[in-house]
Amino acid sequence: MDQRHTPNRMRGPFEQLFDFFKRKPAVLPGVLVALLALSLFGALRIHFEEDVFALLPHDEPLVSEAQLAMHRYRGLERIVVALESDDSAKLAAAVDQADAALRKLDGISEVVSRIDKSAQEDIGSLYLGKAPLLFDEAMQAQVEARLNADYYGDALQRYVDGQAGAEGIKVVDTFRSDPFGLNELVLRRFEKLNSGFSGKSDADGRILSADGRLAVILLESDVPSSNTGKGRELMSALDAALARLPEGVTPHVIGAHRSSVDNAEVLKTDMHLTIVTSVIAVLLLFIVAFRALSPILIALLSVGFGFSLALGSQGWIHGDLSAITAGFGAVLLGISVDYAVHLLTTYSSLDGDRDTRARFALRHVGRPGFVAMMTTVLAIMMLRFSEFDGLHQLSEMAIAGIAGSLVFAFTAGPQLLRRIGPKPNAASGLSRAIGAVQRTRRKLRWPVLGVVGAITLVLAAFLPGVSFDGDVTNLDGKSDQTRAGETLVAQTFGQETLSRTLVVVGGDTLEQALRQNDLAAHDLHEMGAKYESAAWVLPAQQTQLDNVARWRRFWSGERLEQIRRLIRETGARDPNDPAHEMRVSERALKAFFTGLEVADEPATLDAEAIRKRPVWLLLGNFVSEQDGRWYIGTTAQLDASRLGELKARQPAAIVLNKAAFVGRMIEFIRRDLVVMGGLSLLLVLIVLWLTFRNVREVATALVPVAGGMVWTLGLMSLFGIPFNIINTLVTVFIAGLGIDYGIFFVQTYRGSGSREQADERLKHAGAGVLVAALTTLFGFGSMALAKHPALFSVGVTTAIGVTSALVLTLAVVPTLLEIRGKHAR
Repeated sequence: MDQRHTPNRMRGPFEQLFDFFKRKPAVLPGVLVALLALSLFGALRIHFEEDVFALLPHDEPLVSEAQLAMHRYRGLERIVVALESDDSAKLAAAVDQADAALRKLDGISEVVSRIDKSAQEDIGSLYLGKAPLLFDEAMQAQVEARLNADYYGDALQRYVDGQAGAEGIKVVDTFRSDPFGLNELVLRRFEKLNSGFSGKSDADGRILSADGRLAVILLESDVPSSNTGKGRELMSALDAALARLPEGVTPHVIGAHRSSVDNAEVLKTDMHLTIVTSVIAVLLLFIVAFRALSPILIALLSVGFGFSLALGSQGWIHGDLSAITAGFGAVLLGISVDYAVHLLTTYSSLDGDRDTRARFALRHVGRPGFVAMMTTVLAIMMLRFSEFDGLHQLSEMAIAGIAGSLVFAFTAGPQLLRRIGPKPNAASGLSRAIGAVQRTRRKLRWPVLGVVGAITLVLAAFLPGVSFDGDVTNLDGKSDQTRAGETLVAQTFGQETLSRTLVVVGGDTLEQALRQNDLAAHDLHEMGAKYESAAWVLPAQQTQLDNVARWRRFWSGERLEQIRRLIRETGARDPNDPAHEMRVSERALKAFFTGLEVADEPATLDAEAIRKRPVWLLLGNFVSEQDGRWYIGTTAQLDASRLGELKARQPAAIVLNKAAFVGRMIEFIRRDLVVMGGLSLLLVLIVLWLTFRNVREVATALVPVAGGMVWTLGLMSLFGIPFNIINTLVTVFIAGLGIDYGIFFVQTYRGSGSREQADERLKHAGAGVLVAALTTLFGFGSMALAKHPALFSVGVTTAIGVTSALVLTLAVVPTLLEIRGKHAR
């Protein structure tokens, strides 16, 4: 006799609640409304954060320094406009037109399209003759390299040749006062102070690439790049202004603002696409499976109730919630729809009145559903051990939501089915299809197991090739146009600030910050690193005095005598008489020797005074003032393996290196997969053992999750899909689904009284697993259609994982149960 017709059978807790709420119909709605009200008030307390750093480990020094660097070094927030044209005249006109138009835009505080003539003149008036003030170790090495017959001979030859040309006077004056090009060394220090853009400038000071095809305009904005709403308006206005440039000139806009807007736009488009696709697919699935709309309502209410509890709990506990965490919390809550789906599938596969079918469906799925929920919750709880802080909050949110969905599905669900449930045998077609699949599986039992085993072994061979990508910038949804612009600018100008090491130092005053910056530059020089620093042209007062002292030591009496001897012994060819050699007397170079002498109290460069002069347009790119403190950034080409040495030398400096940051994140991802996976498996084993008390049944229940993970990891390795901070979460999601599927089958089988009853109940369980898996695939696997890298990685990983778990559940688990099981023939 069927269990649903056994009146004296002991009732489980869910059946007892079913009868209680049936007798007291007002209690359940009252409790649910009260919980929803509390959740609503909690949700209203939430402040959503859109910062990706909210997901990362807050106590990790690299993460803290990256946040500080992004906040304090304004060069990372700069908008860069690159104009491209093969026509130099058009390019020059476009720069001038764009400069005038961009200055009128709201939100643009500063426009730098050229090295202003006044700034160039300012450099000459301020820095010519100031080599002693800038004479650091780097300049000393450069000067020493010039104090030889080769350099002096070439300079003398140019001087002699120039006397006959139109530039004769200029050459004479330059050579006599500076035969070794000391002033040239000073002026060359300004070449890369346009925020690292190495190129040239035209006669009017426009910043051009070496080949003259690209011109750069630098913009400062009052709008933070994190404000995507205002950033979108700013980018729209900027694009409109650049659209009016002359034909033949192509604009490229890059920077943090453009990236933020691109991400927001592609996320919006992708969400519209995936939501519409998944909603239509799920609606069609439910209509085909249940031939009614009421199951959709019950499933949505169950998930919605769980999500409300999840948000409300975070509002009451924390108040702040990362928008990214909320989004992926919703993904994890996709597991919770399974409880309602199993209830609905079993209910819709039966005949009889609504009350009887609701009771039997609850009796059928209540215990396996509760055990599955407990194992899932325990697995997700292991996210608390993750290095990523965002996952801690995610675990709390997912646990509250999953538990809430189960409570609604197994309390309110049966009561709703008593009133608005589908007709009898609405899902019998689905059950019959699963029955046909199972009959085929039994006939081909051993070939099926052999094929599945072979696939598992092949995919296991790919496990060592699983890759990890800790670079969060690869999850950036920038448009192809923006990426192309970034590549063009980087290749043309060598502008790779984010891919190099950024060193940021600070001080309570500008002078203190400059001194710290000088010390950082000194350490970088000693380490042999190439770097670009404001210390080249604006050292602190004390550093300038140190440089003067070094200058005096360098130009010792012995060295001056060597220079005089060099001048006497080195000659140049006479252009009018090649056989005649010409020399310059020491007296002719009197201005040079006089210039080597420095006053006892030299006039130094005053940073506060320079801030008011045009030259600050160049220096200000490296300097920023935030929260009453001054910060100065230096970019360097430094191998990530030497960051520890730099930090030991500069413990107070903020050091940001992309390679080191990515490497550290990869370490965390690897650790999380091992630690969370191991702890989750241990807890799941404990729960399964307490539930089944049978090694074979425990092992059978683990087949979908263990085999599913092998298949998922192997296929991701095979297709070259790397793990990142986002799709690592999906592995927890897949593990939760896999263990749910296995538990439903094992619990259903062991609770059957005969082989025939086991076959009948496994059909219901198989139909429920199939609908639940398809719901997940349509709901979250649709993200594989997204263009945003983060959503795409979630969609692809979900599709692979859920499909793997489904195939193993339907093809392997029933066979293992039947082999030497209690109902085996």
